Amino acid sequence: MKLRVVVAGRINDNSVKKLIDEYVKRINRYCQIEFYDLKVAEDVELTDKDAEKLLEYGKDFYKIALVINGKQYSSADFAGFINEILNYKKNVVFYIGGAFGFGKNSFLDRCDVKLSLSMMTMAHKVATIVLMEQLYRAFTIIKGHPYHK
Repeated sequence: MKLRVVVAGRINDNSVKKLIDEYVKRINRYCQIEFYDLKVAEDVELTDKDAEKLLEYGKDFYKIALVINGKQYSSADFAGFINEILNYKKNVVFYIGGAFGFGKNSFLDRCDVKLSLSMMTMAHKVATIVLMEQLYRAFTIIKGHPYHK
């Protein structure tokens, strides 16, 4: 099983990159994970070309887009969701949009699930850290590790 996290936009903050790298290392104890922050057109909605670029990273993967109006889970329920999906689908990609989300193209229609980390709007680098921490937490819950306590 493999996880991918694909962010529409570069993360240039070294302290954020270090946190992401730390979570990648931790998650890799449980499941192979890959992280990609892709250069896309900034300060505009996601173009069709950029949407296709993102989707290439999810070819043959179960696609989950992070959006403000998506399904929300508690940490324990999210762990159950992750466990079920990975047992059934094997490979999962999470997409995080840029400053304007995913735009008005067909990108979201091509995703299998829309997930929300919060009803609050947050910068994509913050959303990335929250997602990575929750993925790590999910695996510790699944494996009965005390981190979740």
